[in-house]
Amino acid sequence: MKKLLIICTSPRTGSSMLRGDIRSTRAMGDPREWFNMSRGRRYHQSIKDWKVPNGDLDAYLDALKEHTATRNGVVGLKLFELHLSQLVRKGMLPKGPGRLRALAERFGTPDPVIINLTRHNKLRQAISFNRARQTGKWGTQGEAKQQDSYDRAAIEADLLELIERENRWDREFEASGYSPDLDLIYEILQHEREDALLRIARALELPDPEGTVAARDVEENRLARQADHRTETWVNRFIRWS
Repeated sequence: MKKLLIICTSPRTGSSMLRGDIRSTRAMGDPREWFNMSRGRRYHQSIKDWKVPNGDLDAYLDALKEHTATRNGVVGLKLFELHLSQLVRKGMLPKGPGRLRALAERFGTPDPVIINLTRHNKLRQAISFNRARQTGKWGTQGEAKQQDSYDRAAIEADLLELIERENRWDREFEASGYSPDLDLIYEILQHEREDALLRIARALELPDPEGTVAARDVEENRLARQADHRTETWVNRFIRWS
């Protein structure tokens, strides 16, 4: 059985929904953004809670295994490519190609299960990203910090950024010598969530993949889709070039 699951993705691809589904099985880890080093984000809160020295990657990995692994020992990660860049800037990973493999090897699991999660409709992804950046509301919980406003140039910039982020993942896979075990697409995933979980359980080589998925706590993950009438208005404006 494999012990490390990595979701490689970019913002607004349904990764929080997938993470919640995976966590609900209690057998495939808890793939949060454990390496998000932006101010006040997951990494900083974790090293505080777990009393880990800032910048000590090996101590942090040990703490991740201790505090986040499911009973069968599986650890889950959700990574944006920029998280790898942050690790390099902090001196926790070496510069150069193959950062994803270097991280997996530091875990002691050079052969992890890798999920490449993308979204076909890049325009909707960019609009969702743009709105979240403006409002500060990245999930269904909490209130927006400020109102968003339509800005075509900003949406175009976010669209190009998201495409480049996806391209950087492709280059990272090649440099690390990995081919993703699963390529999941948001538009398909949202209608085939149980099937995706079964595929992940099989990739992890769990002893009873069907039973694991059947026994999951469906009520635990009730994330709502965030797109609303405002999103539809923005999509139509963008397409009309207004």
